[in-house]
Amino acid sequence: MRILELPSWYLPEGGQFCLHQSLALQEAGVEVHIIANVVLPWKKYKFSLLEYPLEPFFHIENNIPIYRYYSWRYPFIDIPNIHKWVKKTHKLFKDYKDKYGLPDLIHVHSSMWGGFAAALIKEEFGVPYVITEHRGIFGIATEYAKSKFKKEYTPFLNNIFSNADYIIPVSSQQIGKIKEYCEQDQPNIRTIPNILDTSFFHPINRVDKKNEPFTFVSVNGYNAFKGYEFLLPAFDIVCDQHPDIHLRIVGEDFQTRGFQKLLNKCKNKNKISFAGEVGKEQVREELWKADAFVIASRTEAQSVSTVEAMSAGLPVVGTSVTPEEILPKECGYIVPVENIPALADGLIRMINNYDSFDSNTISNHIKGMVSKEVVTKQLLEVYNEVLKKS
Repeated sequence: MRILELPSWYLPEGGQFCLHQSLALQEAGVEVHIIANVVLPWKKYKFSLLEYPLEPFFHIENNIPIYRYYSWRYPFIDIPNIHKWVKKTHKLFKDYKDKYGLPDLIHVHSSMWGGFAAALIKEEFGVPYVITEHRGIFGIATEYAKSKFKKEYTPFLNNIFSNADYIIPVSSQQIGKIKEYCEQDQPNIRTIPNILDTSFFHPINRVDKKNEPFTFVSVNGYNAFKGYEFLLPAFDIVCDQHPDIHLRIVGEDFQTRGFQKLLNKCKNKNKISFAGEVGKEQVREELWKADAFVIASRTEAQSVSTVEAMSAGLPVVGTSVTPEEILPKECGYIVPVENIPALADGLIRMINNYDSFDSNTISNHIKGMVSKEVVTKQLLEVYNEVLKKS
């Protein structure tokens, strides 16, 4: 079979999950191609025709044919941007078809808005499509998550999900919201997580099981999703009971005015250190040096950093946006979202009960869910089921 991967965003603007899946499928003997219509933020990328040409181009990355195009959004006009992106993606597909012919199946990554492009392609060319939904806003319905679903999105989402041949949320918590956009009962829904290289993120045997000071690590850049406005005050509360602790933060954008304002309010900021944005080798090193992982997010689907930490053997304190199938009680604690006292209590319980967690048990649990062998097998089952009906 030939699978065409259609991510709603892609490298260099995220989308590693699409690449990891493509490589695993390729290793399993599937022919995989990618169409990448990449939107570049104005503030982050300088306009350069040499680095980001205006015309789409075919090239090979990791032995995978990719048809890539770079674009920018119009400021402050959301719906026209959706139509602009989908129209161009539809045109990219036509160019792709002229070169390679029709694929057997399109695998969309995130409904917004690759799913809409796939729905139009299916209508015109009859190519079936499946959607892996990555967005955390489809999970726990916090007010923040609800605010991201504008009423103007409803017709798009109804079309996308009602016409999908299979829907693959990365966590079970997303299913309820997804079903709101299915105009008829959609039986073809199956939770399949993203792939992680569990052989790379593995536990190590440390000389001292517990650090002095006890060290929490968080591997998440600063943005509205990640809940640092809850984590830092919770850390202050924990320090009142356990003065000798440390918080290590790995990620980008911590020099922004917004985070510095939060940090300046933190009484124990001298017990917080920053690694900056680092590669996966150093992420692994930071995980190995820590005692436990903390994630204070207000919205998540399947946090990559959380499964990396668990694969490396760390117990986790996470908010209720973390699916229970990812984080059962033998692997850590789940606390209510957007709740500073509850998060502080979870951190204190982790310090007090740390010896009850076993790194190999945690790592084996997550390996059984997200290793490439497990996930690839499940994806192939979905593909074969869809193609039998097509």
